[in-house]
Amino acid sequence: MSKRKRKQKSGMQGVNAAAAVGCPPTPEFLARNALERVKTDQSNHALRVRDKRPIDKYHRLYRIDEDRGIAETYRRGITEDQFRAADRLACNYERTFQSMSKPLDAIRVQTSINMSLYPVESIISAIHTHTRVMRELSRMSQDMVQDICCKEACLIDYEQAHGWRKGYGMIRLREALDELTDAFRALGKANRDAH
Repeated sequence: MSKRKRKQKSGMQGVNAAAAVGCPPTPEFLARNALERVKTDQSNHALRVRDKRPIDKYHRLYRIDEDRGIAETYRRGITEDQFRAADRLACNYERTFQSMSKPLDAIRVQTSINMSLYPVESIISAIHTHTRVMRELSRMSQDMVQDICCKEACLIDYEQAHGWRKGYGMIRLREALDELTDAFRALGKANRDAH
């Protein structure tokens, strides 16, 4: 390839990369979201919002496949109900380990619980809820949900640690999250019946 053709080709790559990035996001958007630069094809790059947790990524993959019109059985990731259950468990788990070095009035309290509780009581309530929900899951589901949703471990690493074939981790995660969804429904029904 001659020098002239190489120069033209490298010049076009720079233009394509700039066009793929497009106009920069607003400062307000950047303050709320972390962006990462991803390679889209051979020479183009784009900015994408970074997923904060693995469950966010798995739900985003499901939504992308849903938007593309892919049939339910062939979609990657986790459904809306599974994501809501995983998110609820992760948020509840996060509340159980509040740092006591913070002032007590600054601790975030979930609005679905009794707001008259003091922050320490809300932490105890979160621990109690976490224990009751986890008790309803099978042992394998407990381990998987604890590692993937609460401790935010990577699903690929979890698969390799257990010696599973590629893709089996997602199948098993969906089953565990279905159990978790049922456990939260049973807990809600028990709470309604108690009142």
